[in-house]
Amino acid sequence: MTVAGRDGGFAFGGRLSLDLTWTLRYRAVAPTELLVRPEDLRRWISAAVAPVRAPVDPGLLPEALRLREAIHAAARAVVDDDLVRERDRRTVNDWAARPSPFVRLDRSGGTTVLLRPGAEVESALAAVAADAVDLLATRDGRLRVCEGPACSLLFHDASRPGRRRWCSTERCGNRVNTTTYRRRRAGGRSTS
Repeated sequence: MTVAGRDGGFAFGGRLSLDLTWTLRYRAVAPTELLVRPEDLRRWISAAVAPVRAPVDPGLLPEALRLREAIHAAARAVVDDDLVRERDRRTVNDWAARPSPFVRLDRSGGTTVLLRPGAEVESALAAVAADAVDLLATRDGRLRVCEGPACSLLFHDASRPGRRRWCSTERCGNRVNTTTYRRRRAGGRSTS
């Protein structure tokens, strides 16, 4: 397994639970771990959920990875139209039952998400698990595996037509379309 650089390279696709699974890249070809240190988990939560102000307890990193893998396994089971394994369901449900972040009305009339004081990471992971429960129970046929070469990221297709094939049009979709275009152009050249 490869370890990512310090910049993290986090990507987000619109579903919090699947975004956590995206922290292990290239699962099928060259697994690259983005959550190596507690600081990486703090940066991911700050980017995905809400700012984490306190240092992350190092013991929470393996718990976050366990939740991530349970979500991934459960989502793959749903994609494959299988039952979710009991241990994965238990892990997701246990985290979803914990206190979640809360929302506060701010001065401008908007809202701010705040993590539970003294349990910032735990409350963020509870929100991730709650999103997983919602996503996995939906079974709408829109949970998919990216068709991009060397990509195996899971995504939920929220597009209106529901025919999306890639985790990201900008990333995998563009690569596939560019490769297809170049092959077509090369095949159409004359050899005179």
